[in-house]
Amino acid sequence: FEANLFNNEHVTCLNGAADWEYSPLKYWPAQGHVDFYAYAPYETGKTLNKKTSAASTTTTPTFDFTVANNVADQTDLLWANAENKTKDKLSSADKNKVKFQFAHALSRLGYTVKLEQAYAHATITLNKITLAGSSENAETGAFYTKGTIDLSKPSSENPWTPLDKDNKLKFDWFSNDNTSSDNTLSSDKVIKNSDNEYLFVIPQDFSSTNTESNQLYVIVKYTIQYDGGTAQPKVSYTVYKKLEKNFLQGNAYTINLNIGL
Repeated sequence: FEANLFNNEHVTCLNGAADWEYSPLKYWPAQGHVDFYAYAPYETGKTLNKKTSAASTTTTPTFDFTVANNVADQTDLLWANAENKTKDKLSSADKNKVKFQFAHALSRLGYTVKLEQAYAHATITLNKITLAGSSENAETGAFYTKGTIDLSKPSSENPWTPLDKDNKLKFDWFSNDNTSSDNTLSSDKVIKNSDNEYLFVIPQDFSSTNTESNQLYVIVKYTIQYDGGTAQPKVSYTVYKKLEKNFLQGNAYTINLNIGL
């Protein structure tokens, strides 16, 4: 780590290839050991920082990460490490290769929506789903915008230190303005997020016992068009629910919404 034998080295595996490759080839140092720290997907120009713990002189590798505002632009960040490696410590069973076990660094959120029962003589249309930090103001942020990830952490530990806690993100998760699909709600049809609508967020505790007063609300807007054509009223509704959940790294969550009248 101190010698920076590898500095944001891009390692790739071509389709059908048996081995991962990088260039130029590096050789094991004659003395000492090598600590390997890895992340994915690769980002050009990524700088690895050295963070010294206040409780000790230990230096760990970190970098800062920003959650994309646009859901479709978010990435499923992975991290791994293999510390204290030397050529002599590699086993023949491993074919003298350094192995990494990557872990998911973020929390993944998805949604489903349906009616809790059938309603006669009315068409109910889903218009919008928002995740925000207030039930009264859908523009209030809830999720951490930035964080520092410690690549030396094992996959069983939360590797994150949140940054800029005063500026949080809200997400307009679904909007009729951004889709051409049929968003008519029914009791036997489930509307779910598409693959590019999963949220990838920095782990955060929204449970009732969290010490930072984090709050998260799911806000749903829908309309009811009564049978009989345009002469019948079209009524808009907004409902919300507070979500009390501790979102952990490497876990996937589905928010199931059952709409009732």
